[in-house]
Amino acid sequence: MKNKTILVIATIVFLVFVIAIPVGSANYETKTSIINKFKGLCTSYPKYANYVSIGKSVLGKDILMFRIGNTSSSGRIMWDSQMHGPEDLGSETGYLFAKWLLSSGDSRAKYMLAHNWFLFVPVVNIDSYQRANAHMVNINRNFPVGWGHSGTSTKTSAQDYRGPYAASEPETKALISVWKTYRVKYYINTHTFGGPIIYKQSAVPSSLITTLKSRINTYRATYGGNPIADNNWYSLGGGGMAAGTSQSYGIQSFLWEIGPPNVVAPYSDMSGKYYKDVRVFLIALASMCG
Repeated sequence: MKNKTILVIATIVFLVFVIAIPVGSANYETKTSIINKFKGLCTSYPKYANYVSIGKSVLGKDILMFRIGNTSSSGRIMWDSQMHGPEDLGSETGYLFAKWLLSSGDSRAKYMLAHNWFLFVPVVNIDSYQRANAHMVNINRNFPVGWGHSGTSTKTSAQDYRGPYAASEPETKALISVWKTYRVKYYINTHTFGGPIIYKQSAVPSSLITTLKSRINTYRATYGGNPIADNNWYSLGGGGMAAGTSQSYGIQSFLWEIGPPNVVAPYSDMSGKYYKDVRVFLIALASMCG
């Protein structure tokens, strides 16, 4: 009995320090805090914003999706963040964009609220501040398209452990369910520490990228941002299995490594430099929903 009690205590300590506590300085704020900010937008702007649970995590927590804009619009854009637990630059910039969309009174923001439907999943990996989920599975290596290929591992201790089988994880299933049912036109899967760079899936035609770059440069004159239209837009490789799988449901998909490589951007850079890049990108992409 004594040994059993010790084991239980050790397990609790592990969960507290490995799963519940942020690691290092990777996060600007807790997962609960950023989600509550999104909920606050829904409370303040109920005409245009609401949220739903798209599924449960390994530990039984709701994975929330915030829906902003015109629900009947076919111009649907999905943005997710924290598929890897400490990578919340996408969560923060996504929130600032949603806030601007609802509260700025800007004419372009009003137009998008009337003509687009934005679907934000600010925290995919809700259980863990680690790269992997509570099963120690790298969610972005668990999707069916690319599962078992390069960039994945069968070792449970590896940071790119793919899971016991494709789509084994509840977080993976939750996103697949959205892609199946919401008829999303564009999907942006955001990450941190490997950029700044944008990868495109193969189904995104070069003609779309040419037009998108042109519109980004046009909108930059009003909304600022760095010349991301001049960056290289690489074809997506083995690490973008979420984007690859979404493509199989007819969605044109991107993986965006927001921020500098291997370091956490200062909050001032997040809220200024990188947020402006996100805003002008989403404005340009929304304008192409037609």
